[in-house]
Amino acid sequence: KQWYQRRVRALMYMPGDDIRKMTKAASLDLDLAVLDCEDAVAASKKAAARDTICDALNTLNFGRTERGVRTNSVSSGLLEDDLKSVLLNRTQPDIVMIPKLDSVDEAHFLNKIISECTAEPFPVIFQTESAIGLIELHEIIKTLIAATHVIPVAIVFGSDDFVSDIRGSRDIDAVVYARQKVVTYARAYNLQPIDRVYIEYKDLEGLKLESEKGFGFGFSGKQCIHPSQIPIVQSAFSPSSEQLEYARELIRSFVENQEAGKGAFTFRGKMIDRPTLLQAQNVVDMFEE
Repeated sequence: KQWYQRRVRALMYMPGDDIRKMTKAASLDLDLAVLDCEDAVAASKKAAARDTICDALNTLNFGRTERGVRTNSVSSGLLEDDLKSVLLNRTQPDIVMIPKLDSVDEAHFLNKIISECTAEPFPVIFQTESAIGLIELHEIIKTLIAATHVIPVAIVFGSDDFVSDIRGSRDIDAVVYARQKVVTYARAYNLQPIDRVYIEYKDLEGLKLESEKGFGFGFSGKQCIHPSQIPIVQSAFSPSSEQLEYARELIRSFVENQEAGKGAFTFRGKMIDRPTLLQAQNVVDMFEE
């Protein structure tokens, strides 16, 4: 598989102007390192961050970790310079992340800039971070899928900007609708939905609980801001050995009952039919990925 067809359980942001932190990222057992030009970089250091990120891409060995770059938004006026810097660099990133993608027009602009940098379509993750971005999400997805130079891979829910935009609180109950909409539209179009940052980075038990709930909610992964979060998130978004054993036994039992001419049947005290089988197959598929 191309890497962008693999599941991203944990992605972590690295300030694009800090080579020390990017060097550390290369040593982490992490699915996706995102070298950041946006929120993690002061306005006065954007150009320096581009240069530092390009140097990191050219010189650092990230091992199994895939290399992403988060640009600034279309509305910032910096997207074109960010994309041209990294896509015309000697070593391209594996993927680019576009924050605050709010409209079809912005999606078209993104495609135009990428087409000026590369002859082939390029993998893109985009972030939904505003009320209007959530409203326009369906049309944005369809536009990116139809675009000539974009391979849409995942949707990242930016909850902090979102709750600021709707004048809400950061309590998870305030973003249930938005999170479920991101999951639903992402899954409908075979994209990966990636959940919000857990900002209390020292509260690892709280992170574990929210990650496990996010996995059950349908998210494929979660954003991280500290190395200590990575193993917890990647474990939570992977099936446990108990879940895997249950799923495999259920599938075997389903096949046996089908061969015996039975439709629904009982397995470990539960009534099982085809939708339950598909859920079990999802667990096995995740393990094999």
